[in-house]
Amino acid sequence: MKMKFRREVNLVLFSFLLAQVLMALAPWLSATAQAANLKNAEITLSDSRPSKTGVSHTVYFQATTALSASEKIVIDYPSDFDVTGMGAANVSSMKISPNADMSSGDTCTVADDNNGADQVGLVEDGTNDTLTFQLATSGVGSTVPADDYVEIVITGFANPAKTAAAGTADTYLVSLSTTNSDGSTTHDSATVRVAIIDAVTISATVQATLSLEVVGVASGVSVGNSYPTTSVTTTATTVPFGIVNSSTVYTAAQQLKVSTNATNGFYVAVKQDSNMTDAASNDIDQFADGTAVDNSSPTAWSSPSGTPGSENTYGHLGYGTTDTTLTDLNGSGATDRFATNKFAALTSTYEAVLSHTGPAAGTGTDTNGQAYVVYQLEISGLQQAGIYSNTVTYLATAKY
Repeated sequence: MKMKFRREVNLVLFSFLLAQVLMALAPWLSATAQAANLKNAEITLSDSRPSKTGVSHTVYFQATTALSASEKIVIDYPSDFDVTGMGAANVSSMKISPNADMSSGDTCTVADDNNGADQVGLVEDGTNDTLTFQLATSGVGSTVPADDYVEIVITGFANPAKTAAAGTADTYLVSLSTTNSDGSTTHDSATVRVAIIDAVTISATVQATLSLEVVGVASGVSVGNSYPTTSVTTTATTVPFGIVNSSTVYTAAQQLKVSTNATNGFYVAVKQDSNMTDAASNDIDQFADGTAVDNSSPTAWSSPSGTPGSENTYGHLGYGTTDTTLTDLNGSGATDRFATNKFAALTSTYEAVLSHTGPAAGTGTDTNGQAYVVYQLEISGLQQAGIYSNTVTYLATAKY
């Protein structure tokens, strides 16, 4: 009988002690049982480069436990991310939505420190590196139903400096949690990591390109810009006016085609070595009547005056261009100055006949890289007999 009594006493004592332990652990066990994981938790950085400033963090999660008025969302950063001064002005958006893509729901107003009706309060703790969002007391932003999604966009972060080896990301743990209104009870929590990684430099070298093609133009071609139809057939290297008669205008043309990848475009210029001259040193003068019409202010064609004793009025040669967007070699000059059948004098100085401000293909419908240079000649009955010739050269310059 004594042994049985002792066993019963021991059993009662053990049961009593176990009950006391369970009672002591009851609050902890209760809190642990209620805590759950936030679902679909993530933080997306707008820029992951080391030491980058002005970075936005998009915090996103799906609530497991519903949150009611004045309860809290806590974002706990490592000390590598300074949250000092990250107030409501840095929250560009806070949304609560039943849809994962945040396509509907409520957009919340966030204010510093205090929450209120239709107002979520934000407290930043620079010592513990936490941002705490306290739901509104009522109205918009006062509840987060279970399984609803929360998205908060916070701007103005500075990424930590690089510490890991090149090509290896530095990763940092960020904790997310939801709590009751005084923060004493955690409802749900999750940890996420953000990665700070070196930028990758991609490089390539594109070599400069430039080509110029001079194309002959047949007789009977209308080159545009109100110039007369050509009456002379040219080649890439010759403009053979042939036998010319007095008081007759002769029109020839060559087509220029430029291809280049120059960022700032190109220009093509033309000059002559001298006036057209014969073996006896007689010449066909510059347009008009020997007084050179400048490229910056071309004029309509006029016939040589043919004044006896004034050799420079016996005949002249001029040129024009169909490039109506032409600029001068120094970037000046009216862009449409050669429009409607205008001519200037060939001189020993290069003058622009085709230009563009960017890359050009010089083929097909690419008018930026193509133009006709028109040469026009007329003599009076006083022009001395002879075989006249000169040389003109083109200069193509790209502006990279």
